[in-house]
Amino acid sequence: MNSRYYLKKISFALVTIAVCSLLTFVLFRMMPGDVYDVKARDMAISRGISFEQAKIMVTQMYNYDPTEPILQQMGRYYGALFQGNLGTSMTNSSITVNEIIAYYMPWTLFLVSFALTLSYILGTLLGSIMAWRRKSIISSLIAIYATIVNAIPPALVPTIVLSIFAFGFQWFPVQGAYSIEHQPGFNWLFIKDVLWHAALPVFAYTCTQINAWVMNMKGSCIGVMAEDYVTAAYARGLSSQTIRNKYVKKNALLPLYTALALSFGAMLGGATYMEGPFIYPGIGSQLGKALGNRDFTVCQGLLLVTTTATVLASLLVDFLMPKIDPRIKVEE
Repeated sequence: MNSRYYLKKISFALVTIAVCSLLTFVLFRMMPGDVYDVKARDMAISRGISFEQAKIMVTQMYNYDPTEPILQQMGRYYGALFQGNLGTSMTNSSITVNEIIAYYMPWTLFLVSFALTLSYILGTLLGSIMAWRRKSIISSLIAIYATIVNAIPPALVPTIVLSIFAFGFQWFPVQGAYSIEHQPGFNWLFIKDVLWHAALPVFAYTCTQINAWVMNMKGSCIGVMAEDYVTAAYARGLSSQTIRNKYVKKNALLPLYTALALSFGAMLGGATYMEGPFIYPGIGSQLGKALGNRDFTVCQGLLLVTTTATVLASLLVDFLMPKIDPRIKVEE
């Protein structure tokens, strides 16, 4: 395989991340509202200094000055970024963005990975059933379910799930990642409590994602079933189960691998409307809070992380697909 292929993909990924970070930087500074003057005024009052002195101190503390030209702000931001410093929260000067990501990212990764894996397995299974048994009652029931789920806005799903299972039946907790009476650690009581608290967010995530996998898998299976090698397999007298598992399902899954990687990044970005209603301690809830407080530093850092995760997931698929699918050849 030509190393030029890998260099091209890596270069494209780096350019994509750079462009996204640049757009994020500019767009946030075009948004109305700023906590900079509020912080400077509070510091001037608390420390008994002039407002101008407080503005200088706030600029040094948060690495941000809205009165600076945009190019100087950009140089200040990227200079710190290349050193691994994503900045300090504008609403809480004692917390850095790196600390926020280090604490909240594992919870979001756990939630997203669990829900994405579950929705992918169930969606592809149901989609293959719909394609293989298109005139059966099972296929009709799956189609009805997919239609109903598709008609519900994704942002409304957490509210419905909470209303039924948390407030209605009271089977699951309303908020949080674990109960305060449990000491965090690698023990069964804590793990069980974490899974219990994650059940509703995972269920809500899965409900919003499974429909897309069902439809994509169904269409992919129908396309594969029309191929000549499937017809030849029937002519050789192979059983329906062998054809379904080794010819149809296996090949129909190949186009979905790229969608799986992109869905991982999309679910990271969409964690805000899922984690917020459940008050789950993930980067999604922190991003929603930062947007409400106009905390540009936190917003930039979290969006940069989700963008990078999406691009790297797509890059990984580009590297693995020629090995997974022998029909894809890397140019020599």
